[in-house]
Amino acid sequence: MGTRRDDITAAVRMQIGIAMLTPNRIWGEATRLAREHGVSRQTVYDLAVKTKALLLRELIPAPHGPQPKATRILVDRNRLLRSTLALTAAGVSQRHVHGCIAEMLDTAVSPSWVNDRLAELEGRAAQVNQRERPAVGEGLAGDELFAYGRPHLLVVGNDSLFIYALTPQPKRDGQTWGRVLQDLPPTPQFASDGSTGLAAGLLAAGLDNQQLDWDHLLRPLWQHDAQLEQQAYAALEAVEERGRLFEQAHTEKRLAQHLARWERLQSQAEEAINRYDRFHPLARSVDAEFAMIEVTNGALRDPETSSRRLKSLGEQIKALPGRACDVLGTTLVNWARGLVSYLPRLAQALAPLAEAWGQAAIRALSRIWQVEAEVKRGHLAVSQRYSLEQIWHASLDEAAQLLGEHLFVVWDALSAILGRIWRGSMAAECVGSLLRPLLDGRKHSDQGSSELFRFLHNTHRFARGKRAGYAPAELTGITLPADRFTLLGLAPKV
Repeated sequence: MGTRRDDITAAVRMQIGIAMLTPNRIWGEATRLAREHGVSRQTVYDLAVKTKALLLRELIPAPHGPQPKATRILVDRNRLLRSTLALTAAGVSQRHVHGCIAEMLDTAVSPSWVNDRLAELEGRAAQVNQRERPAVGEGLAGDELFAYGRPHLLVVGNDSLFIYALTPQPKRDGQTWGRVLQDLPPTPQFASDGSTGLAAGLLAAGLDNQQLDWDHLLRPLWQHDAQLEQQAYAALEAVEERGRLFEQAHTEKRLAQHLARWERLQSQAEEAINRYDRFHPLARSVDAEFAMIEVTNGALRDPETSSRRLKSLGEQIKALPGRACDVLGTTLVNWARGLVSYLPRLAQALAPLAEAWGQAAIRALSRIWQVEAEVKRGHLAVSQRYSLEQIWHASLDEAAQLLGEHLFVVWDALSAILGRIWRGSMAAECVGSLLRPLLDGRKHSDQGSSELFRFLHNTHRFARGKRAGYAPAELTGITLPADRFTLLGLAPKV
């Protein structure tokens, strides 16, 4: 009788083995099992031996807690290419990729092999980037990056964080950036900082809808405010210290010296306090113009009125002593119109909601949104918080009365619009901070490496946040495969 029976399933073989291993097995069990399954008695005993060995091996106590599962992988050329690409995407330096591969995969590749393969992948990435055609017309943000002594222009979608352009150029003048910007898709808004080269490029490309970045104004504004406050407190501490020294003196000459120095320090402290007291209210007024909604009535700010207020505040700051105030005031005067250029586009985006649900309801919800935005910024006094809390409750009651059961639906739609990036180039700044370590990890910077970084960013799915589960390319309407590396001609993992 044959000993090989492929038609006997693993479950049946297990039952035979367990029956043979039972301590109370009756006499003649092996003969009965052999006859029942059409195998030899030796086969039955062999199955018992294999079952026992399997049970002993699998029932050995394992270490406590979760343990990584041992996996065997096939290290072939495709695996090495995927590893090289993944390490590059993670920011591993080009000169260190071969060392990481040798440690992780026990396979030696030369630095030249890594460089050559990356060059091939860069060419394929450029082809993929050229084919991608976003299906949305979102606002864009641009920023200049500098690496290896060369300027790079980065253009990012405000809503999707999709990189529309990343290119190194020998110059950063208007003609150079204008050629790059002309190839961008039509956009309702282009946000950037106040760099002269990029501004000239926008003019050369015919983009007159530039939105200047508020962060580049508010950051130095509040830094100078904090510096003036520190100087005032330091001057007061110096006066207090001199007063203590005066009290400890006993001789007439020492008393006279301390008194003269105290009077001089007192004068300096009064001057420092005066500088801060003059600057701080102006800084608060400029910061108040950052709000998109008038909290008093829920209306969208008027761009002309807000621009005039900003220019007036800029002139007042410019009149204060000190070079910092002169620079801040001049910047504010020159940027006033560009800082509020988003308001007409925001009004256009809100118009359908106001038409569908009524102007009064949208204004009530807008007040709620603006109050919550002000509280999140965390720069309010107790009295201001109390006042805003009263406005929040009154606005909620009004919105609930006007919208009824549709309140949360309209709130979600309004929050989605107001929550978009309207007032600056923060999206480009954010993506630029992600690209910086990648650029620094290369031996040099060229268009090929920029195209590869652009591909890796656009196809990487966000792990958290409001974009979680989606890649920037998918947020612009581009369909991506489950394995993004297959777009570069690499085979799936096996």
